[in-house]
Amino acid sequence: MDKESIQLEPMRAGDIDAAVELVRKAMNEHEAAWARTTLEFHFACAARGLDDSRSYLLYRENERLLGVVGLHKYIWGPPENVWLAWFAVHPDCHGRGVGGRLVDYVEMLARRAGCRKFFVETYDSTAFDKARSFYLKKEFVEAGRIADYLPDGSSMVVYRKSLSP
Repeated sequence: MDKESIQLEPMRAGDIDAAVELVRKAMNEHEAAWARTTLEFHFACAARGLDDSRSYLLYRENERLLGVVGLHKYIWGPPENVWLAWFAVHPDCHGRGVGGRLVDYVEMLARRAGCRKFFVETYDSTAFDKARSFYLKKEFVEAGRIADYLPDGSSMVVYRKSLSP
């Protein structure tokens, strides 16, 4: 897979279970539960004609789901700001550049949509060490922290990347 040939497809409601399982494998049970809640809410809104300002894309190789990525905006936030939505890559693909290509793709979509600031949230627990390292390699910089955010006492870490030309 090279950057120019990446083929992503829009996620459908019927893909929720597979996407949640991917998040479970890539992260943990807790994150998978939150992914299910978020994805079910997203598709429930869509079924009622409501725009929750989220979009999700899937990456498959030979019909096997290997990646999920998306973007979301806060309807109360500045229109030029966008956040990385659920993002997970199957552990079998770690180190192959799949995650980088997925983030590059949604970053390109965000730029095309006129977004100028790209944010992502993660956590400072050891379970998210790889994620934080990944975002730093993708030229995100730490923008802030919320102490004691998770039940285990971990802080939320927010990274930011400028999309300005």
